[in-house]
Amino acid sequence: MAVLVEKVAGGFSIDGLELLRGKCGCTSIAKCCYSWSKVKKKGDTIVFEAKMTAPDTKDNFNWGYTVRKEGITVTVLVEDARDKEIFSGFIPPSVKQWESRGWEVIEKYGDREDGVVWRCAICKWLYKDDKEGTSFENLLDDWRCPLCKAKKSEFEKIG
Repeated sequence: MAVLVEKVAGGFSIDGLELLRGKCGCTSIAKCCYSWSKVKKKGDTIVFEAKMTAPDTKDNFNWGYTVRKEGITVTVLVEDARDKEIFSGFIPPSVKQWESRGWEVIEKYGDREDGVVWRCAICKWLYKDDKEGTSFENLLDDWRCPLCKAKKSEFEKIG
């Protein structure tokens, strides 16, 4: 059975895993303007790149991988920051997610260190389940973003 590659809003769904582009899109120069994700497809190769660093991040590192299945190659390249508080793009699937679908790992360096991540749609602040110690889904319904006071319903799961 051939690998299904579909165009979806903001990127591609490959074998049921999404690679999505994102940037803040505002017209000011805020911290979120420095972060983004993009995805390109050329033939049977899909390349996802993300910059999760900003001028104020200090604990930056790189990670990525290349996976292959049935002639389709996916390469992920990420400039990440352990101390990031905002991110305008989307986080790619983990290597384990690809492997669970039968993809062969061709190359891998570094690892994604964030667990489950939710982003405020208003200010781009990140809620990281691992760092906060409580699953976002278990927060009370009246919980608010500590930065801009947006409602819990204004958050989207990005990784």
